[in-house]
Parts: sequence; structure tokens; C-alpha cells
Amino acid sequence: MTARFTGELELFDEWSIGVRRAGRAVELGSIDALAEFVRTDDRGRYRPLSGARTMPGGWFYGARDGEDREAAIEAVYPLATVHSRQFKQGTLRVASLDEVLSRQSGRYENTSKLTAAGRDRARRLVCGECVRTPVWDQERVREPDTVSPGLIPCPEPCSVLVAFCREAALWEPEPPAASEPDSAVPWAAFEEPGNELRERYLMEGPLPHD
Repeated sequence: MTARFTGELELFDEWSIGVRRAGRAVELGSIDALAEFVRTDDRGRYRPLSGARTMPGGWFYGARDGEDREAAIEAVYPLATVHSRQFKQGTLRVASLDEVLSRQSGRYENTSKLTAAGRDRARRLVCGECVRTPVWDQERVREPDTVSPGLIPCPEPCSVLVAFCREAALWEPEPPAASEPDSAVPWAAFEEPGNELRERYLMEGPLPHD
């Protein structure tokens, strides 16, 4: 039988969900326990982006019925089932990266200065690490990507991408030298040398001017 997935979650038997890993099979007995378990990755690092491909493995949750399983999926991927229904119905409201950055203020106001090339690189790197499909990026997301089984549509750029764009806008005038990635640096500590996404961005070199 073909395995069924929603993001990194595998849908087992009739209602159960989980993530397989050899040598470990932790049974989570409640939605609260599940939500707490997926807050950190296998290295113990906090997961600020719920859709990040850093889900800890080796666990399962035995849902009682379809409603309980939907609640479990929502605990792992907030609004995933809601957005999926709205997307299928054609009622999901989306906002582009340009729209989201243009309305930032205060600490994040400088994100609007990030060039188109910088925005594209930031989107590619951050969204590439997430299981959600950025349907807000209508120029790059094609129809085959929006009909795949287990699709979790993303209606607008998240706060993590906005935070990354803030740092990218600061780097753009005089890019700092890239450092070696360090897995000990928190996943979303984009200002810290060694952050994996920061270093991947910088290692790609200077951006072309608009």
C-alpha cells in the first residue's frame, strides 16, 4: 500500500500519524504532548518554523477518529487543514512577499529595501526548508505543485521569512564574509555567524544590482 503523507507526517492505518525512525517509537498520548514534542528537533533546538523539515523522528500518535487526527495535524502544522480546505474551495486569501514587506514597520521596516534578487534568494532558501507550498508565490509555483497529495498551502510569507529578509537587507550593501555552518547555532538566529541559512545565503556570493 502506498504511504500517505502530510508534510513530514505519515498517516498510518486508519487514524494514527507519526514520523518513522529506526530504533525509536515513542507513543505520544495526548495532543498537548504531541505539540510539546515537535517544538524541538532531534538535536534539541527550538523549531520556530512549524513547517521546517526538522521534525523529530521516531514517534506516533494514535488518534481516536478523524476529528482527533485533524486536531493532531493542526498541533503539528497550525492551520494546515483549514488552509487546505480553503485552497481547494478557491477561498484562500494570499499575499505576496512584496505586499508583506511593504507593510513592515519599526525593526522590520528595512525589509522593503531588499532588492528583487535578494528577495528571490531569501524565498528560495527559507521556503526550500519548509514543507508548506508557497501558493502566494504565483510566479514560481506551478499547477503540478498545487495538486500533489498531502499539499499544505502557505497563503503568505511567514514571520521567519520576514526576519530573514531583514538580515539580508542589512547584508546587501556590504556582505559579510561567509563562515562555516555550525549546527549548534539556533535555526532562526540569522544574525549569528554559523547559522546554516545565513551561510548558505552568503556563500552564493554578491547579488546583481536591480
